[in-house]
Amino acid sequence: MKTRVTELLGIDYPIIQGAMQYMSLAELAAAVSNAGGLGIVPAMAFPTTDDLRQEINKMKALTTKPFGFNISLVPEVVIPELIFDYIQVLIEEGVQIVETSGQRPAEFIKPLKDAGIKVIHKVTTVRHAKAAEADGADIISVIGMEGGGHPGSSQVAGQILWAKAAEELSVPVLAGGGIVDGKGIYAALALGVDGVLMSTRFAATPEVNASDAYREAVLSVPEYGTVLTMTSLNNAMRVANNARAQEILKAEAEGATIKELMPLISGKSNFEAMMGGRLDEAQLSVGQGIGRIDKIQTVSEVFEEIKQDFLHVHQRMNVLLS
Repeated sequence: MKTRVTELLGIDYPIIQGAMQYMSLAELAAAVSNAGGLGIVPAMAFPTTDDLRQEINKMKALTTKPFGFNISLVPEVVIPELIFDYIQVLIEEGVQIVETSGQRPAEFIKPLKDAGIKVIHKVTTVRHAKAAEADGADIISVIGMEGGGHPGSSQVAGQILWAKAAEELSVPVLAGGGIVDGKGIYAALALGVDGVLMSTRFAATPEVNASDAYREAVLSVPEYGTVLTMTSLNNAMRVANNARAQEILKAEAEGATIKELMPLISGKSNFEAMMGGRLDEAQLSVGQGIGRIDKIQTVSEVFEEIKQDFLHVHQRMNVLLS
């Protein structure tokens, strides 16, 4: 396939794997890149810059294809000085593509652009997309309310956001939220975007850094089986509606402060609970598209199924037109 995104990033298919904290490490990201998409590793999943360097070198050993790293700019989680330290490591190690997310990239994007790095910035509103474009982002990911992780507080459906962003931005747009197969990609491209961002689709792959219990459990989550937590912090997070999610919602309803919520929402403690098979003690970040995933497949199998799906839809559209 050929879109502005594939040409700009040097990939075969306009499919970018979204960064999943602690879960989309080198094994998953390299598999996505090797399949023709763009794998992304979350840089902030690593406690030190030395650990980050090791993961970059691991990526280089696992794939010769383009790959990227995500830098989280969430101010409540990462201090600016640390962000710049991690950016410097990415520059020194020759990473060619960086995804930023969490706040306006203005001050952080300059060293990346000066180093010739292509920058993808992730947003949840067209207003923020325009700001990131003005800051120099090469590609903008626009996430609809269906998405897992942080889909924003405005809660506008993806198809509305994607079409509007494609109409109003001059840089390429990625559609994110609820896309799990070739049909979804075809529909998104029909709205004018140049590619898609998918995370939840890779939650049920052997390559994701997760427990077997997690992989099996997410297959049983229906499309209506997610809720938004952390709305009281203006940082809404879409997660599976399990015991931990209900505990967080109850605490928020009772006016809990961020300090009081931290033991419940901490990414590290939730990840440890998930890896230990204690799924009801973990906040499981998944999008509404999880309701359409019913089997565990390797990344290469996912890509093959997506390609066949896409071609089948294209043939159906041709029949309808004729």
